[in-house]
Amino acid sequence: MAQVSKNARIGSAAHKHECPCGGEVKMKSVFTSGKMRNMAVCEKCDRRERRPRDFR
Repeated sequence: MAQVSKNARIGSAAHKHECPCGGEVKMKSVFTSGKMRNMAVCEKCDRRERRPRDFR
């Protein structure tokens, strides 16, 4: 039987991030000033941060 790689075992769960307002934080890609940037956006209050951990 074939072995399962360590990356396949560890990466199976997705992280859920929450804003202090109670909304869910989702990552979105935004194209601004000629560059593609990833932004974390709260769906409830529309707050935007660079990373999901910046909502704390």
